[in-house]
Amino acid sequence: MNDTDWYEVVDGSELFQGDILPQCPIVSVLDPIAWPILPDVKFSVGITGRDLVVMTQSCDLENDKIEDVLLAELVSWEQTVRNENQRGNRFIQSIQFRRQLIAGNVPGLALLHKRSRELGMEWSVVNFHRLYSLPKTFLSNFAAALGLRLRLRSPYREHLAQAFARYFMRVGLPHDARAFEKEGDVKL
Repeated sequence: MNDTDWYEVVDGSELFQGDILPQCPIVSVLDPIAWPILPDVKFSVGITGRDLVVMTQSCDLENDKIEDVLLAELVSWEQTVRNENQRGNRFIQSIQFRRQLIAGNVPGLALLHKRSRELGMEWSVVNFHRLYSLPKTFLSNFAAALGLRLRLRSPYREHLAQAFARYFMRVGLPHDARAFEKEGDVKL
């Protein structure tokens, strides 16, 4: 399969799940804020551009069922490795980690295929640990101003949504079932 099968090139203001929005402006508070916030308190904010992927379902976007759109950060594979190495995680460089990422077995991360044609993209990782919410109207205007941009095609968009769902539906059990490994033999 060639890499262009994952994406289609689109333009305009219409948003779908799996739309890639490069350098989307994100506003963040720069100063620590104490609670409660008093009416006369002033604090600094910053605006940074982040590569984002639309996670809100397309049907909710198309049918105007939402006002705010959920987005996840998109980071190149190279930058992901650098960030994790700075945290002391050397396992991320291993072939075993890449195999787990390909198989969808790394909670909180989803791999997106590289694209070498028009609007190229490196191997990238959607990071579900970095989520943002922005007004749909703002994002529609931003998308229109971008011009040509990438959108995940089906079934890759659904694969991304499934990875997102798996990340949030994890359940930590209050018991240790590892004893089953030793005790689970059934003699026939």
